Amino acid sequence: MADYLSLSINLSARDITAFLHSRVSTFIFMVLTGVATWFAWTLGEVIPVSGDMGIGLPPAHSWVPGGIWSLGAALACNFVASLLTISINGRFNILRSLTALVGGMFLVMQMAVPSVMGQFYGGTVLVLLVLACTAVLFASFDNRESQRSVFLVFMLISAATFTEVAYLLYALVFLVGCMQMRVLSLRTVLAALLGLITPPWILLGFGIVTPTEITVPELVYAWRLDMDAETVRSLIVVGFTVIMGGTFAAINLIRILSYNSRVRACNGFLTMLFIFTTLFVMVNFNNYAFYLPLLNCTVAYQVAHFFTYRRHPRSCIAILLLMAVYTGFYVWALLA
Repeated sequence: MADYLSLSINLSARDITAFLHSRVSTFIFMVLTGVATWFAWTLGEVIPVSGDMGIGLPPAHSWVPGGIWSLGAALACNFVASLLTISINGRFNILRSLTALVGGMFLVMQMAVPSVMGQFYGGTVLVLLVLACTAVLFASFDNRESQRSVFLVFMLISAATFTEVAYLLYALVFLVGCMQMRVLSLRTVLAALLGLITPPWILLGFGIVTPTEITVPELVYAWRLDMDAETVRSLIVVGFTVIMGGTFAAINLIRILSYNSRVRACNGFLTMLFIFTTLFVMVNFNNYAFYLPLLNCTVAYQVAHFFTYRRHPRSCIAILLLMAVYTGFYVWALLA
């Protein structure tokens, strides 16, 4: 009897683990996190983003009308970002196994902060932009004729900078990424510089942006944090995410060293992206919401990587515990 119960538990745990790694689970998480975010929005827990950190063009939160339109656009973009994380792994095999866990984990982490998932703003655009540029960068691995790809990446970053100056920080990250992808050369650097120059050249040349409209906002806010309940909650959520991401990244590092050069380079770039995004959050915490979707995405990759090569039947328990923590953060946001 005891053996039968043990076998039943193992079979059930194995099924749950397989489900969490399947694409079906991602679509179920889309429904669950979408409903949860909508419920938080109806309760007024989605705090609108304000302020203008652009240098000539309207910020992302002004592109879409507020209210239900912003909520719908944000949910759609988050769902697309979730699918992109799965697609990138499927195309480049960076996790050395087909898994959709990264997409589901990303959505659950996003749900934990309703103001981040429940409205369309710069952070929503950032995660989509970086994922798209990452796919382009990975496709150029060890290709010395990839100047067009590099030009495209830096042109997109430069164009986005006109709506939020913090995008420009990721130009440095992708320049280092070019080195990791073995495409860094004089021609690549020139392509990157031309990519950065092209958007201002077009915007100013066609009069879309005039010199008088260009303002340079303060990129790094001073650490004048009001330690109210919302700030404390945000510090705890972001702090937990950073610690969890750092822990999984350190453990995964040993495993990454055994991969081939292309997979090592891709995983190394994602790890570097996590480190830089963490630094940007720490330096500019007053604007943490801008970086949080991308931070969640990079940490979701680390979590999925860990549980992909440790896909034991009962690993679902640890995965569900992590998701339960972020569900607790979501409930805390509703009750705060």
